[in-house]
Amino acid sequence: MAVIVAVVNAKTDLFLNFGEYFPALKEKAPELCGTVTYGSERLSRLTDYIPSWSEIAAFIKQEELPIDPSDVAANAYIENSPLLTFYPKENIGIIVDYDTVEIFGIVSRKNKSHLIAEFTDESGETVEQVGFAANSENEFDKKITIPETDDLSLKLAVYTGSKAYGQFESWVYNYVSLDKTPDGGWEIAPSPVFDNNKIMYEKDKSIKDALRRTASIQSDSEAISSIALQLTDGIDNDYDKVLAIHDWICTYMYYDLDSLSAEESPPYFASDIVKTQKAVCLGFATLMASLCRSIDIPCNVVSGYALGVGDDTAWTEETAVTDEQNHAWNEVYVDGRWIIVDTTWDCTNKVENGEMVRGSGVSHLYFDANLQFFSANHKITEYSKRR
Repeated sequence: MAVIVAVVNAKTDLFLNFGEYFPALKEKAPELCGTVTYGSERLSRLTDYIPSWSEIAAFIKQEELPIDPSDVAANAYIENSPLLTFYPKENIGIIVDYDTVEIFGIVSRKNKSHLIAEFTDESGETVEQVGFAANSENEFDKKITIPETDDLSLKLAVYTGSKAYGQFESWVYNYVSLDKTPDGGWEIAPSPVFDNNKIMYEKDKSIKDALRRTASIQSDSEAISSIALQLTDGIDNDYDKVLAIHDWICTYMYYDLDSLSAEESPPYFASDIVKTQKAVCLGFATLMASLCRSIDIPCNVVSGYALGVGDDTAWTEETAVTDEQNHAWNEVYVDGRWIIVDTTWDCTNKVENGEMVRGSGVSHLYFDANLQFFSANHKITEYSKRR
């Protein structure tokens, strides 16, 4: 009974906005009204973690809770595309045809109009670099003969810059592998975690769960919803609304490198990280979910294992089957499909040695990422529901 009363109190607007219902009392005893509201907010966060009876029963039986068919989001998965990302204004595709690789796509900015394709061998040594440029429409398409080598695999990276010579920045780095075939040709190496990711990605997912408010995903917060409404004002489709939110997060937020060596875990509640402007991956993902859900766009927080968070840059027998979680990102439901969005990896800002360092700009390599490419460095292990 006490739990029921607590839940009712926490979720009742009377207690959450106590002073607004009793303005005379608010005027005479503002501290009391503030205490009631604060206590209700804290209790509301706590009760968000209390599972329903059906969820408890499913846990005891070690079963997944069935989803009402009317609540399932139909998912149109795009298969066998050479594109690494489906974002139409900036993308890159890779096709391997025996001993030739074709690299094509579009850049969004002139300072990325010059490109370098770099091949490295199994020891990490550069085998060959080939330069090319985008045309006046910012499009590029280059066919390159894969360099001869005795190695059985090569890594392909793509760098971009504003000029043919000078400073270049990595665009696609270290995660496209080419394997030699028995007949002497080449093919893009399949990811050992792709089958797992495809099964997880194609599972039925609840629209209601992807819209709910949780302790950290504070989609009912006026501060959060006002940001989302300002960012999406005048935009008439959900895809571009999600893009606007992604770009704002990647511009406004800073990845907190300092917190990785700190004793205390960094905050990941949306309202907290908006104030500090810094977070690690879970904070980025909860903020993305909070902003999307606040304007009724379903968005899940996805937890999993990502290469490059530590020192590993390739899947091993251990990491390919691990259930360990070291990273978080999102899947957002728009246009009848779940699009993969990793704002952490698309943000170039960072906090290091106490200094907030502005990066080179927003990347879109992990906005609407192709699951096949995404699997080169991400493994899905869980869709978080109550965090």
